[in-house]
Amino acid sequence: MNELINYAPKEAYKILENNKNAVFIDVRSKLENMLARPVNCILIPWVDKPYWNPNEEEFINSVKSNNCSLDTEIILICRSGHRSMNAGECLIDNGFSKVGHVVGGFEGDEDQNRKRCNINGWIYDGLPCEDL
Repeated sequence: MNELINYAPKEAYKILENNKNAVFIDVRSKLENMLARPVNCILIPWVDKPYWNPNEEEFINSVKSNNCSLDTEIILICRSGHRSMNAGECLIDNGFSKVGHVVGGFEGDEDQNRKRCNINGWIYDGLPCEDL
């Protein structure tokens, strides 16, 4: 059985740079994505308002509608790595074979002052972002 792959942000970026067929999916909410996001990602929220519960069937259909087959290399990212891990496990459970997620996510873990972007994550590593 396939397992979800854990990628450090720089490792995920390198894979995305080297494999132009890989698909990078931001699973954060629409509001989070509007503030800033990694470059060259597709927004497919794992949870979003008004219900804030995952709709696995809708998520899988959205992934498939973005030219992802069961063997497409997919890398997921969220704010801190938790939602992307859950979304990735859903994809694996539904037959996708090359799924990974960015550990630490876009903003990373909280520091002692409950601030993000100071310990780990995509932003902390200085990887390309865009403000919308």
